[in-house]
Amino acid sequence: MPHQLSLPGVEAAEPRSSRPHPQPAPERRARPHHLFFAVLADPATAWCADRMRRDLVARHQLTGSEVRTERLHLTLVSLDWHAEFSPALALWAARAASGVDMPAFNMRLDRFLSFHRRRGNRPQVLCGEGEGVAGFLALYQALHEALQAAWPLPHFARSAPVITPHMTLFYSPRDVAEHPVEPLCWTVHGFQLLYNRLGSGGAYQVLGRWRLDHHRFH
Repeated sequence: MPHQLSLPGVEAAEPRSSRPHPQPAPERRARPHHLFFAVLADPATAWCADRMRRDLVARHQLTGSEVRTERLHLTLVSLDWHAEFSPALALWAARAASGVDMPAFNMRLDRFLSFHRRRGNRPQVLCGEGEGVAGFLALYQALHEALQAAWPLPHFARSAPVITPHMTLFYSPRDVAEHPVEPLCWTVHGFQLLYNRLGSGGAYQVLGRWRLDHHRFH
């Protein structure tokens, strides 16, 4: 699959806040550079997700901070947070991702709920199930296997950990019980290697992007 890789003096951002955002934990401030693979929402999907978010925030009277519309995504694999940006790690990850051979697929997120966490605001997320996320989970499995094969070290589990595909819309202390929502549906045409520096602003820096095979649509 064709891909694009860039390794600039990258910039990215934290969620946009409706009130002052809490300071990150000391251990996170010591490792402010994040590399991860994700499926970014295309502009039309991001617009629909933002409209849904406004309705859900009002419905549940959520307070906290929203994820910038241009940053809405579903994480595939995190390469962890680091003290410094590593071009070598980014290049290794890009080479591994180039070996992923997957068809394009449809995505459907039709539930809203809060994820629990030990401290801080809870992610308020859209999730899906069954056929709605089957293509995403297949891509996740293929990418994990490609990364593990390229660098079979303890950094990667031998088998892919179980994940819950989700798109985080908002962070809030409120605990919202799972409930159905109007489905957010779109076709996933590719995935990206993204960079985020803690505390910066704007869209994620796209270091690499890979298109999925449209001739084998799933």
